[in-house]
Amino acid sequence: MEIRQGHIDDLPTIMEIVKKALVIMQKEGNDQWSHKYPNENSFEIDIENKNLFVAIMDDKVVGSITIDQIGGKNYEGIAWTYHNREYMVIHRLVVDPDIRGGGIASNLLAFAEVYAIEQDVFYLKTDTYSLNDKAQNLFMKNGYNKVGSTFFEGKDKPFYCYDKLFL
Repeated sequence: MEIRQGHIDDLPTIMEIVKKALVIMQKEGNDQWSHKYPNENSFEIDIENKNLFVAIMDDKVVGSITIDQIGGKNYEGIAWTYHNREYMVIHRLVVDPDIRGGGIASNLLAFAEVYAIEQDVFYLKTDTYSLNDKAQNLFMKNGYNKVGSTFFEGKDKPFYCYDKLFL
């Protein structure tokens, strides 16, 4: 598997993966994502800002991850492990449901660490919906610590926040 910076040509495949993931999330009772979010514009901005990376297998995009430094106002009230440390944030991690379970998401998280280190940042933050058991398990399995929760507009249930320091 290769991980590279995402290009605008990757967008149709990413959106197809998101659509498939959305169907599974809905079947599992997880309404973290909807037909409104994440939308194509979210990924276009990630690509323009050079924050989106794609996983490639057999010359095909099979997943993506966004890595930036935008935590947003919801992150301000969280009891993060380290408050005065520079950090990067993981957003919109998605893997093609047709091949889930093969370690692609864990490889994308490992890539996020390498990418952060290349930027001289040694601390990652992320969040996931409280109904998204698979993402919660993924973060815990990959050494992230659950540090609190927050609410996002339009959702009744909390989002759990995770962080990871590495040196």
